[in-house]
Amino acid sequence: MGTFDHLMHDQTLFSNPDALDPDFVPKLLPYRENQQKSIATAIHPLFHDRHGTNLLIRGGTGIGKTATVRRVLLDLDEVEEANDIPWIYVNCWKANTTYKVVVQLAHLLGFKFTQNMKTSEILDKISKILENKKGLVIAFDEIDKAEDYDFLYHVLEETTKKAILLITNDISWGKDLDPRIQSRLVPEILEFKPYTSEEIKGILKERVKYAFYETAWIPEAFDIIASRASEISDIRAGITLLKASGEVAERAASKIITLEHANQALEKTTHFKMKSTDDFSDDEQLVMNLCKEHSGKIIGDLYKIYQKQGDKSEKTFRRILDRLENKKIISLEATGEGFRGKSSIVNFIGTSRKLSDFTTFE
Repeated sequence: MGTFDHLMHDQTLFSNPDALDPDFVPKLLPYRENQQKSIATAIHPLFHDRHGTNLLIRGGTGIGKTATVRRVLLDLDEVEEANDIPWIYVNCWKANTTYKVVVQLAHLLGFKFTQNMKTSEILDKISKILENKKGLVIAFDEIDKAEDYDFLYHVLEETTKKAILLITNDISWGKDLDPRIQSRLVPEILEFKPYTSEEIKGILKERVKYAFYETAWIPEAFDIIASRASEISDIRAGITLLKASGEVAERAASKIITLEHANQALEKTTHFKMKSTDDFSDDEQLVMNLCKEHSGKIIGDLYKIYQKQGDKSEKTFRRILDRLENKKIISLEATGEGFRGKSSIVNFIGTSRKLSDFTTFE
């Protein structure tokens, strides 16, 4: 008997499994129509050779911010008046430095030969490309994950007509931006409120229609998945559980997804790798651990320990401390000591994380 023999049956419950992928953007986004209109309104002045409106789009994890922005950007491709208005989507968790962001902007605008070029040289190439464009729309997702924000200054200063969309889970993001960036950015706030339980159920029903054959789910199985997603107020968690339930049923060679299959998927949630609205990059995790281990030390002493972990800038270190303080994981207590009396003691308070973003099974 071959290793895969027990899996080689023709039965599948998924009509379009891609609809359950994290990057899938449905044509219709229920309950986010007003936000879509607000984003479209911010972009619309570019059609008439005017500056667009910059938006700071914020709200918790898994409530449709990224999907809504990407839906509007995809719809922009279908607008004839926007033919000369390119759009760019950048995830600042992946492209987290000015150089990385600038390289990605150049690549997405069609200039690929960035190897061994300086940031300023690449910016010159970007400017030349945009000279022949009507405007530019840039979405910076996970903007709070960027290690520096010089790229924002460059985009604001060196591109003409544009609309900048900044997406974040961090409600306090932006208050510590360089004043030169703040004065040029001046974004309007677009808040995303959590979905209600009924809205979550409605969205998951729509996703089932996209992803599964019509008779795949029994109502009780779907209801228990929708209930769990509602408990943690996270659409992405619900979509992941839909997929997991279908896979459990397929492994059992079942023609339908039963309550038993859904419960088996739910049982695995205790073994999920989880993110949260307080999720940390590797560097943030390092600083948090140092704060916990050396709670009570002044910032200067803690930075010296941090430096020993590699080539770490003080600017990055201080930015991470500010982020941890904003999330009430540490407190900074001014001592009046140090350079110009600005030293502070770092006190570790702790974390208060919640289940909010399922990613994959362990």
